[in-house]
Amino acid sequence: MKKGEKLIKRVLVSGYYGFGNAGDEAILIAIVDSLKKLKSNIEITALSADPFKTKEQYGINAVQRTSPLAIIREISRADLVISGGGGLLQDVTSNRSIPYYLFILYLAKRLNKKVMFYANGVGPVFREMNKRMIKLVGNMVDLITVRDEQSKKELENLGVTKPPIIVTADPAFVLKPIEDDKGYDLLNRLNISFAEDRPRIGVSVRPWNLNKSREVIAKACDYLVKSHNADIIFLPMQYPNDYHESLEVMKLMRESARVIPEALDPREVLWLCGKMDIIFGMRLHALIFGAMTGVPLVGLVYDPKVEYFLKRVNQLSAGKPGDLDLISLCDLLEKALSNIPENKKLLQGKKGELKLLAKENAKLAVYLLEDKNER
Repeated sequence: MKKGEKLIKRVLVSGYYGFGNAGDEAILIAIVDSLKKLKSNIEITALSADPFKTKEQYGINAVQRTSPLAIIREISRADLVISGGGGLLQDVTSNRSIPYYLFILYLAKRLNKKVMFYANGVGPVFREMNKRMIKLVGNMVDLITVRDEQSKKELENLGVTKPPIIVTADPAFVLKPIEDDKGYDLLNRLNISFAEDRPRIGVSVRPWNLNKSREVIAKACDYLVKSHNADIIFLPMQYPNDYHESLEVMKLMRESARVIPEALDPREVLWLCGKMDIIFGMRLHALIFGAMTGVPLVGLVYDPKVEYFLKRVNQLSAGKPGDLDLISLCDLLEKALSNIPENKKLLQGKKGELKLLAKENAKLAVYLLEDKNER
């Protein structure tokens, strides 16, 4: 190394990357951008289901998340291993998530690496084995930041006591949307136009045993079209799953609606969310993107994390998808439409607060990376 040249620091990021989920991809972009802004001599590698695409899109290194040899090699090279945001530590969607993500961190600590939970969402956790694993590994790591107060309580209830647990915010709050000219070019490419005199309703659904709720959601969308001449635009956050679920709801509608027909970059999705008048949806990051761009929300609570977020930003909850009542849902959507200016003002204040908290994640990660003689 030449005199005066800073030693390269290597960071390995583990998360749900390479699956085409706009929320998780937004988290990865935010982590990469935030760390690089604070520390120039940094090399970032992500564990990804699609390493080639991750490298190409984000300009970082990436290796296959299911390759034991690649994982061990990258942990061995790393100065810091990050559990990279999102709802990784829960066993509702899969019983494999917690063992997979925690084993990576456990192995990193066994190899004497610095390890950080980076704005993780924690819970719900139902299986006793998973609870014990979180307690074991949680007490081994160097630092924990979580994206909401409930995740901190969950860790404390599971017996995590040793590292500091700091409540911050979802990393995506530092993300910026694409510029307007690029956004309108995108709409032209997708053959989508916006009518200025119609309220735009962004709808986010995902596969989640919706069954009868699909019909309620479809009828609520029909109501908005008939009563407000609304423009209903489905915003899939993960392809192809959310796209197909959107089509299933649209089939049940009597009025016309549109769906974004292809997977987009998270910054493009963020821009689209910002052009809506309200967002009505299930996906957490569709709601986060709405809050980031000052768009009022009506959330469908398929997971407690959605309820936590809606409360944090003082937005409306329609309750669980399985409990939907058409009249109550239409009343909530009416309320959201009638209070847009007040809600926008409220969300602008919340956005600033949450963006500052999201930036703290990267500052704390860099603090872990720095050696004493570099401070």
